[in-house]
Amino acid sequence: MISMEQALILIVLTPNFKRENIDRLRSIPGVTSAYFLYGPYDAYVMINARDRDGLRAAVMKIRETDGIKSTITCNVIQPQ
Repeated sequence: MISMEQALILIVLTPNFKRENIDRLRSIPGVTSAYFLYGPYDAYVMINARDRDGLRAAVMKIRETDGIKSTITCNVIQPQ
């Protein structure tokens, strides 16, 4: 069985976030989906990575994207 690291990233955007930046988020290695939300968070990103280093790299690239104000990373726990 291959171990995968998964995380849901909840994102608060700045007012200057451009719609095309969501495509930039989708192009980050490991990102499987990225969409806008209505509610306390403005967008979310799902990440699948081979290991924690891959997960960390994807999270850092997300946080460096223009228009990202803050993020919360929720690690997904796979049942054993």
